[in-house]
Amino acid sequence: MLRSGPSSSAARYAALALLSSLSAVTLAALGCGSSGTGGYGGDGGFTGFQTGSGTGGSTGSGTTPGFIPPGTGTGTSTGTGPGTGTGTGPGTGTGTGTGGGGVDAGPTPPPPGTAITCPGAGSPKNNGGSCGSERWNIKTGTDTAAGSVSLVPQPNTIAALVALPAAGGGTSREKPTEDTLWELKDVTLTELKIETDSDYHLVISDGTKTMIAEVPAPSCASGSPWLCFMSRARSEIDAKYTVGSSPQYPATTVTVRGVGFFDTLHGQNGVAPNAIELHPVLQICFGKGCTPT
Repeated sequence: MLRSGPSSSAARYAALALLSSLSAVTLAALGCGSSGTGGYGGDGGFTGFQTGSGTGGSTGSGTTPGFIPPGTGTGTSTGTGPGTGTGTGPGTGTGTGTGGGGVDAGPTPPPPGTAITCPGAGSPKNNGGSCGSERWNIKTGTDTAAGSVSLVPQPNTIAALVALPAAGGGTSREKPTEDTLWELKDVTLTELKIETDSDYHLVISDGTKTMIAEVPAPSCASGSPWLCFMSRARSEIDAKYTVGSSPQYPATTVTVRGVGFFDTLHGQNGVAPNAIELHPVLQICFGKGCTPT
């Protein structure tokens, strides 16, 4: 058993003396005050030096770098680079532009059709007499240009034809009106008679406008490339009516095909304001929706 005595006290004092003999620099290196607690390391990101507060009446500086466990936190970052993606769906847009200049060639011609043909001459009544004179070769197709007239029927209306500017009157055909075979479908035959020049004079109407169509007598159209057609057209009319110089008013539906012709105004019954006619008529049929042959 140890006893407390002089020797024990001497040893204790010797230890205290030894501690007191240590230099301040040595104590600073150990990071503690002479009688106090050494300093702690600094927070993360600092230099690790921190002043420690002693409780023994002196202050020491800690020199041991501080150690703090890695911290946690949130951060932001921005990346750069090309984006990729796929889109689906129809695209829409409107384009505008201006075309280059050009020459106006007139209305676009109709698509090619089928030219009419004559299967054989008709048997018209011999009810002709005198023949005409004014532009007679153009009226009957005995002019030199008749062979170049297209026999492909071009559908039209009475309203459109009577609205054309008045023309013609010369010794040649007025193009394009007088070198075109026009078709007027389902119009009304309102008047019929024979003229002094032996033409069958027809007045046709769309219910508002009227114009004239004429069928020459074959005996007055010798040499015409259209003689067969005129013969058949006269026969079609003769099969329905006995045509005389007194007018008849059939009020029946017909389809008529004839070459355009500009006459002059001289008091004709049913004449159009611009005196346009179908002259000569090459084909005619009776009844709504009929097709001439």
